[in-house]
Amino acid sequence: MPFLRERSGAKGSPYRWSPEKIAALLLVLLPFALLAVRILRGDLAATDPLGLGAPGLGGPGLGGPGLNAGLGPGAAGGLGGGAAGGLGGGPALGARPLVETLRFLGDWAVRLLLVTLAVTPARRLFNWPKLLNARRTLGLGAAAVVAVHFGLYCIDMGSLSVVVREIVLRIYLTIGFVALLGLLALSSTSWDGAVARLGAERWRRLHTLAYPITALAILHFFMQQKLDVTEPTLMAGFFLWLMGWRLLQRYGHGTGLLALVLLAVSAGFATALLEAGWYLAATGIDPKRVLSANLAFGYSIRPAWWVAGLGVAVALASEAALRIRPLPARRARASGAVT
Repeated sequence: MPFLRERSGAKGSPYRWSPEKIAALLLVLLPFALLAVRILRGDLAATDPLGLGAPGLGGPGLGGPGLNAGLGPGAAGGLGGGAAGGLGGGPALGARPLVETLRFLGDWAVRLLLVTLAVTPARRLFNWPKLLNARRTLGLGAAAVVAVHFGLYCIDMGSLSVVVREIVLRIYLTIGFVALLGLLALSSTSWDGAVARLGAERWRRLHTLAYPITALAILHFFMQQKLDVTEPTLMAGFFLWLMGWRLLQRYGHGTGLLALVLLAVSAGFATALLEAGWYLAATGIDPKRVLSANLAFGYSIRPAWWVAGLGVAVALASEAALRIRPLPARRARASGAVT
């Protein structure tokens, strides 16, 4: 099919521009555009372009200058801010531009992977069949960002032998490299000829690897962070929701309002537990203190609440959309996880 185009009708009809494909391409190009702006501004110190560390989401307070510092409103210079250079505390002095570029593209690769996985639920929840046209562009775009991320890492290391040694010796690099290999495998079969050669069922099974690949990418994201895991936790929470939706869809409840609200609450709760568990494993902080920080609404809104809130918003928006344009009976009854 021609680039950025779709059929205007039945087979044999002329092609027309696809808004979904164009929007997907623009989203893939967004991180490179933002990076170009930062290069032109000379701003490649560690920053938080999405504001995820600002008070209200990450904010100061999850920790402090040391690993065992307090967790909550009483902490000084928390992981999300302060002069120490957290996500919300302004540029971190002395960061190498290439290293910050690596982190920036790595973060965006995870976001694009999640957006790619969100295409299938959004397609059904809002009865938007043509949204499926965007999935291939998004997936290939995420793989391209990861490839550039890895290429810049090789340049930063300066030697292929050093790169190989680091991948073998450092577990977080091993995890990231496995995810890269998986994405390359999926990218190499993301064309119509590959579907025809493999057969639809074998191709579908192969592309379910997108789930563990995304999980590995998020784990790599967690392990890359020094102290503040606000955004990795948020990304993990969204991933839990996406996987939970697929489980609901398998049992025929993927568009039920009550099921979606329960999924949102469950995903939010699981996100809070994940955050507490990570801080316990990484820093030894009492999980009760992390969980209690989720209730300090006057100080910050933790990722668990964003996951739950967005999940409820999606449930309500889907209910309204499907009342306006209901799913056909055959599609409404269809179940089974899809990529």
